[in-house]
Amino acid sequence: MEKSNEHLLNIVIADDDEVDQFMMKKAIWEINSNHKITSVYNGLQLIEYLQRKGTYKNCGEPKPDCILLDLNMPLLTGFDVLKKIRKSPEFDKTPVYIFSTTATPTVTEKLISTGANGCYIKSHKQLHLKKAMQDVLKQVSPHSPETVSFSTKK
Repeated sequence: MEKSNEHLLNIVIADDDEVDQFMMKKAIWEINSNHKITSVYNGLQLIEYLQRKGTYKNCGEPKPDCILLDLNMPLLTGFDVLKKIRKSPEFDKTPVYIFSTTATPTVTEKLISTGANGCYIKSHKQLHLKKAMQDVLKQVSPHSPETVSFSTKK
C-alpha cells in the first residue's frame, strides 16, 4: 500500500451497494491509507449525515472534503441529492463526484450542469477504479491545482 504525507481528506461515499463501497474504499486506501472515509447507504442517509440529523445528530466528524455519490440509490437518487447539496449554502462548494454504471453522455451532461465536479463509470476492475480515485483525489487535494470542472472516465 502506498503511503503519502498528503493532507488527510474526509471523504463520504454514498452507495447502496456494499461491494461497490468496499472497492471504492480499497482504491482510496491504496492511494493514501490516512484518508478518513464515511459510508452511507442511500441519498436520504447522506442528507441526514450532512445536516447532522437523525442517526447523525451527534456526529462530530468534520465537513467532508468530497462526496462520492452513486447515481442510482433508493429513497433519494444521486441526482436529487446533488440538487439538494448545490442548494445548501454550507455544502454548495463541496466537490461531488458521481459514480454510476448507467450514466449516458446525456445524463452526464445534466449532472455536470447541475453541479457535479465529475462523473465516472463504475468499474469492478480495481486498476480502473484506482485510476478514477487518483483523479478525484488529485482534484480535491489542497496541494493540487484548481479542481477540474468536468471529467468523464470509462
